[in-house]
Amino acid sequence: MNNIDAFNIAVAEILGECYREFPLRVRLSKLDIGETIKIAMGDDPDGVYNLSEKEYEIAEEAMNWLMEAGYIWSRKPDNRISMEGVTLSPKGLEILNAVPETLQEKKTLGDLISGGVKTIGKDVATTSVKTVLTYGLKLSLGT
Repeated sequence: MNNIDAFNIAVAEILGECYREFPLRVRLSKLDIGETIKIAMGDDPDGVYNLSEKEYEIAEEAMNWLMEAGYIWSRKPDNRISMEGVTLSPKGLEILNAVPETLQEKKTLGDLISGGVKTIGKDVATTSVKTVLTYGLKLSLGT
């Protein structure tokens, strides 16, 4: 398993769920996101949750990274299993409302990923997250 691909899948799932439910706050489960990573990477989840497995660790770190990078806010970020009261920050919402010129379909990035990784697939999720993070960097740098 490639950590960057797993991270991109986790980010797509997290931001997609936050966008789909915005402005309502959501609960993000490390277990659910880790299972999404497993499925997208071609692993068959066995129904046993071992939180020390790499997929669940990546899910947790992706949630933390998105919060620290200013894409999401959480009312209760310190739970080991989930984040409670999560919503997009203004930065996250602005980025997900963008319509990149490179897309043939004129959909926002949020609309593209809001269906979830299981619906859009690993490749579309990974490409979309790369676009989101690139746009976020440009926004942060003011370019």
